[in-house]
Amino acid sequence: MRKTKKTKGQMRLIEALLASFIIMFAITFLNVFAVTPLSPTYEPSNLEKMGNNVLHDLDEKKLLGRFVYNEDWGTLTLALMVSLPPEIYFDLTVYYLNWTVADNETMRYGNIEVFETSIYIASVTYIVPGYQTDYDPRILVLQLVRR
Repeated sequence: MRKTKKTKGQMRLIEALLASFIIMFAITFLNVFAVTPLSPTYEPSNLEKMGNNVLHDLDEKKLLGRFVYNEDWGTLTLALMVSLPPEIYFDLTVYYLNWTVADNETMRYGNIEVFETSIYIASVTYIVPGYQTDYDPRILVLQLVRR
């Protein structure tokens, strides 16, 4: 009677271990070079695009002009709160053409401390031309910050 070593499964086990090491190394390597959402090269431009898109969408639906020229600041604030993600705080100021604040009103969602302590604040300037009434443009300055 002859005893033989059973070595058939050893190579598969070594292959599986090597494959798992390669996968773990690749994930670690990619994680080092990934751009996270809180990266300074990514964050302000993303917030600017988001703010510009929200204001443009409200303007396309003819809501922005109605809110601004009727000075319905509460509804405008609610529309921005619904349109933006909940982790985005905003500060909106409406100016006349001579850069005086319209109705001395600033619409804000979020704590003032977030704007004071944040390093990255995105700012979007949007002009509503007044096509629904006489030509009386209003300038909207929307500042966005991620909580």
